[in-house]
Amino acid sequence: MLIVISNPTPVNDEATIINALFDEGLEVLHVRKPRASVIELKVLIEKIHSKYHQQLALHQHHELAVDFGINRLHFTEVKRHAMKEEVLMKLKDNHTILSTSIHQIESHKTLSASFDYTFFGPVFNSISKQGYNSILSENFVLPIQLNHPKTIAIGGINGSNIQQVKRMQFNGAAVLGTIWQQLNESIQQFKTIQKLWY
Repeated sequence: MLIVISNPTPVNDEATIINALFDEGLEVLHVRKPRASVIELKVLIEKIHSKYHQQLALHQHHELAVDFGINRLHFTEVKRHAMKEEVLMKLKDNHTILSTSIHQIESHKTLSASFDYTFFGPVFNSISKQGYNSILSENFVLPIQLNHPKTIAIGGINGSNIQQVKRMQFNGAAVLGTIWQQLNESIQQFKTIQKLWY
């Protein structure tokens, strides 16, 4: 599974780039806009082709999911700890795909079975966040028993290290900085990573 995470702040022609990424075969885009208002997020989603709405995962303003037929919700670590298991189970019963984030591999053991996958990292030094450095040794291999929820590598992933993510036995990879740093190269960067991943 190859995931793209949106730039946390607005970028020029953002929806155009997102639609182009989906046109190139992107499976899932995580819409992560920590400071966006519900209106700003709604405007962005409206510009994304409706045929791709089911491939969007919302990090904020989960209430928009119903309006747009979105069935993927992401919970930060803080939000996850505040969630009751019965609420998560109810979402699962409604066929919602749930994801979360962890920063210590031990946290995987305490994750609710309601989650389909979790981000884990930073696997490499972050491209988009200064000082957000890798927490893993170079020869790290994901313990094989950690196959549910699936574990998605995040942090500093690009074309030069995506193969290493595979060798570490992650179930997938999430990319952010490598896609959004050079907007004129976003699609090409994605295609390169996609080719190497699959």
